[in-house]
Amino acid sequence: MLDPAALVERANAAGVRTLSVTDHDTMAGVPAAAEAAARLGMEFLPGIEITAVLERRDVHLLGYFLDPAPAELQSFLRTQREIRVVRARRMAELLGELGAPIDVEPAIATAVENERSVARPMLARALVDAGHVPNVKEAFERWIGDGRPAHVPREGSSPAEVVRLVSRAGGVSAIAHPGLSNRDALIPSLAKAGLAALEVYHPEHSASVQAHYRKLSLQHELAVSGGSDFHGDDHRRAASLGSVGLPRDAFMPLLQRLVLAHSVVHGGE
Repeated sequence: MLDPAALVERANAAGVRTLSVTDHDTMAGVPAAAEAAARLGMEFLPGIEITAVLERRDVHLLGYFLDPAPAELQSFLRTQREIRVVRARRMAELLGELGAPIDVEPAIATAVENERSVARPMLARALVDAGHVPNVKEAFERWIGDGRPAHVPREGSSPAEVVRLVSRAGGVSAIAHPGLSNRDALIPSLAKAGLAALEVYHPEHSASVQAHYRKLSLQHELAVSGGSDFHGDDHRRAASLGSVGLPRDAFMPLLQRLVLAHSVVHGGE
């Protein structure tokens, strides 16, 4: 896993000149990422990926901001991270009961200390380190992926609640990788709740999927967003950094919505 500054440097080396670092349920890495981007002459937007829950399934929502860490979000994000810790410990308990014990406490302690989120990849790496599986992919497929023996469904706020929270904080929200989540039925209601965009450009969106979500964005008067969804060198999208992004002509409408949202909440401060 790359630290925020190293991630920005890697993105810059890959040809990225405008970016947002959207870590899961935390903005702790934003200051270091912003500093690295400024040093490299890159355009930077603070961001986050928030995990909402609907019918016991994840819905990932991206939030983009002009402020580095909107104050209204902090209590909510702390609760989100606490829920993640409880879930990780329960999954570790299940793994022990199933004959695949792991020690997640060091990873949890480090994450809590640095205001980072505890996520399933940490459990997957612990399973690899303990010798229960040969790689992260098998850890998910055998033990902790959705529907697997040690999987624990997530708890959290609804997508509409998250969209409204982002709006109150002066940001704009987008549905992340909608082509993977297959929740198109949510788009009309979320647009009414204040959703600003759909993530059209994604490494796992084919040309036809991109066209589908561009059409839906026009239909619901939404902007579009895009990015590499880079999760590190041991992830299946390891080569995606710099290969997928948002065209400049699509970036400006998203930025205009962000400036407007910020001015409404903060009065032009």
